[in-house]
Amino acid sequence: MTSRYAIQEMIIVDIRRIQRMVANGKYTLGKHALNHACEDGFEKEHCIGAILGGRVLEHYPKEGRFLLVGQFHLSSRTLCPLHVVCDLTDWSEVTIVTAYIPRPPEWETPWQRARCAGLGRR
Repeated sequence: MTSRYAIQEMIIVDIRRIQRMVANGKYTLGKHALNHACEDGFEKEHCIGAILGGRVLEHYPKEGRFLLVGQFHLSSRTLCPLHVVCDLTDWSEVTIVTAYIPRPPEWETPWQRARCAGLGRR
């Protein structure tokens, strides 16, 4: 059995790898992420910034995915949270699966998933 500390260390290594790969342009932006960007008013650069400056919010090891939370400037005075789901199953490239602005009812805060009866997470 893997210790909690070892799992946290693996996640830190993976997020650093994701950030390094994205900084070096080794990523693709999925259609779902582009659709949300158009609908919610953010751009590809906001996704990249959220990855580079964000942190892991949730890890889905079976899928090889990470949910990252970062922020972008909605205006010169307003920061907006942004969630970005990255897939790292192909170790040569990060796939940005989706990105969205977290909102109720799924999210109580940008950092805390809502506890809705009947809704389960993987």
